[in-house]
Amino acid sequence: MQAKNYVGIWGLLSAASQKTLIDETSTAIAEASGKQVPKEEIRREFSEGGPIARGYWNGFLENFDPRLALEQSTWEKGTIGADRAEILITYKTAEKPALLKLFRENGGWKVGLVETFWGRK
Repeated sequence: MQAKNYVGIWGLLSAASQKTLIDETSTAIAEASGKQVPKEEIRREFSEGGPIARGYWNGFLENFDPRLALEQSTWEKGTIGADRAEILITYKTAEKPALLKLFRENGGWKVGLVETFWGRK
């Protein structure tokens, strides 16, 4: 994220996170413009780093500074299973760690961005 490698970020997200970002982006575009953009087009934009993806991630980074997690936090192993794992990230002044959720998908580990940081509905 810090390097703004949006194509790389997308490739590391869990399928559930990707689906949620596509759905939320589709809704936001429709509400803002009154036009529907096909979800496959939005998926392609994210996977190729197109204008929709750049707009999304630039906005995301206005509210989230990856340096806080990378440079000002401690990282510890959490629970690790065959298909799920957690990393405990504790910011220097936090009382409790954030639990970064990882999922094994298609032979590799993917970050559950939505599963970790979005509130439950």
